[in-house]
Amino acid sequence: MVGFHFPWHRSVSRDHLLLMVSAGQFALFVPLAWWAHKHPQPPVEVGIIHVLQKKQPRSLRVAARVLSTIAGSAVLMNILVVPTALLLWKRHLRLEAVMTAGISWTSALVRMVIQGMVDRPRPSPLFVHITKQKRSESFPSGHVAASLDFWGWLFVLGLILSKGIRPWQKELSGLPALCVVLVGPSRIYLGDHWSTDVLGGYLFGGGWLGVSLWLYLALRRKNVWGAGQSARRV
Repeated sequence: MVGFHFPWHRSVSRDHLLLMVSAGQFALFVPLAWWAHKHPQPPVEVGIIHVLQKKQPRSLRVAARVLSTIAGSAVLMNILVVPTALLLWKRHLRLEAVMTAGISWTSALVRMVIQGMVDRPRPSPLFVHITKQKRSESFPSGHVAASLDFWGWLFVLGLILSKGIRPWQKELSGLPALCVVLVGPSRIYLGDHWSTDVLGGYLFGGGWLGVSLWLYLALRRKNVWGAGQSARRV
C-alpha cells in the first residue's frame, strides 16, 4: 500500500471538512435510528440475511465468528485500548494515548444510551439462523462502531505519523482498515445484527471518529502535551 502524507499544519479547510462529514453522518444516523425503532423485525432485512446465509459451512461460520470478535468485539476493543494507550504513552505520544482511550470509551457510553433509546431487538431465531440468542439491543451495531473508533483511529493515526517509517510498517497500517471493512458483513452473516444496525454502526462510529479527529488535530496544533514535537521524534 502506498504511504500517504497529509500537510496537517495547513488544515483550516480540512477541519471544516471533517466537521461537515461528521455532521452529515450524524444527520443520516438520526432518521435511521427512528426507522430502526419503528421496524424491529423488517421483512426486507430478513431477506438480506437469508441471501448472505445461503452457504453455512461450519468452517466459514467459525472464521466469521473469529473475525467478528477480533475485528470488532466491543469488550475486546475496550480492553485493547489500555495496552495500546500505554504503548503510545511510552513512546512519548501522550496526546495520542489519551485520545485512543477517550475515543473508544466515550463512544461506548454514548452508544449504550442510544441502544437503550432505540430499543431494537436482535434478529429472531424464528426468522434467521443465529449462533447464540442475545438479549442486548441491536441498533447500532456495537461491533461495527467499536471497530471504527478503535481500528479506524489507529489507521488514521498511522497515516498522520507515517513519515519516516519503514515500507513494511506502512503495509501493516492497512490491517486496521481491513478490520473495519470486514466486521460489518460478518455481523449480518452471523445473524447477530440487521443490515441497518450495521449501517448505523458505520454512521455513528464514523461521525464520532471524525469529530474526535478534528479535536485531536486542534489540540496537536496547540502542542498539547508536546504532541507536535513528539510526533516529529517518532
